Amino acid sequence: MNEEYIYSMPHTVIYSETDARGLLSLPAFFALFQEGALLQAEKLGFGESYCKKEGLMWVLSRVLLEIESFPAHRSQIQLLTWPKKPKGPFAIRDYKITSENGTAHANATSSWLLLNSETMRPVRPQPLFSQLPVDKLGEALAETAPKVSGADSECSRELEVTARYSDLDQNNHVNNTRYVRWFLDCFTPDEVTPDGNLRFSINYLQAAAFNDRVKLCRHDSGTHTSVHGYLDDGSETFAAQIRLHQK
Repeated sequence: MNEEYIYSMPHTVIYSETDARGLLSLPAFFALFQEGALLQAEKLGFGESYCKKEGLMWVLSRVLLEIESFPAHRSQIQLLTWPKKPKGPFAIRDYKITSENGTAHANATSSWLLLNSETMRPVRPQPLFSQLPVDKLGEALAETAPKVSGADSECSRELEVTARYSDLDQNNHVNNTRYVRWFLDCFTPDEVTPDGNLRFSINYLQAAAFNDRVKLCRHDSGTHTSVHGYLDDGSETFAAQIRLHQK
């Protein structure tokens, strides 16, 4: 892999990033991905500064995360992230999280849309990556983040949440990590406590804003569990799915 275009971010797992098990929480994985993406995009010249100047914005659309093991509190870990070749309207970014000695904790891939800030219409991302060796940087996962399918069973658990000020990001939309928290709130501690072998995918479909009410519906099947979030008008704001694999 070409290290010049692979961003490395050392990190120590702090207490507020851990869950009841003392391990890096699922939302904390997403917070690390978010920060790494922002930092490298800025370094490569198409980050926040470029977007403000050009009237553009990056919007996270899909993520696929496969966890082999969860880092513990105070673990020294390293996030690696890099861009891949865009596919259609999506810019693709991969991630790896490893321990200090190089042991793999997680691999992930994400799909992003570049939008015109005024019209909110997609802008082709390909020109931004034309001078980068994206075909030579390798991949964390061979597949792209999938579309989470519609609910295929009855809603087994319902929960309603309201987007509050603390949920918002700099675009005044609910931050991507908050949807992961809402997903987890549909479970009890005993239901999602794996020590590894976890596959989690999420689609961000329509941004929720301040004071929006979101109805969460959990759907269980034999192989996976999904949670779909709906706004008051019935439109879907996010869909997420988890698969737990036995070792």
